[in-house]
Amino acid sequence: MPEMYKLKATLSSNEGKRGEWAKLRVEYGNLGANVEIDKSIVRLSDYGIYDVMRQEEDGSFTWAYPIPYEAPIQTYEIEVYAIDKIGNKGPNRLISFAVTG
Repeated sequence: MPEMYKLKATLSSNEGKRGEWAKLRVEYGNLGANVEIDKSIVRLSDYGIYDVMRQEEDGSFTWAYPIPYEAPIQTYEIEVYAIDKIGNKGPNRLISFAVTG
């Protein structure tokens, strides 16, 4: 997998309240001719979340998660990365998301 693929990650909002949904969309580019993304992973290690994102028909990946009512009010780092068809993990990107109430 290329060391520096393009990863565009977009949150529906960079903050949310308990009970609302956090929604993320990820698009990968600059992969090279022989590279196919098998899955996109989202992790919030502070909260013990590790999920495989849903692949959409357009090739993007999406993830939605309800903010738990017991989630502490703080800013979380969401880690996103891809795994290709032969199992190689690509570079990760960190995105900040704040639980505000």
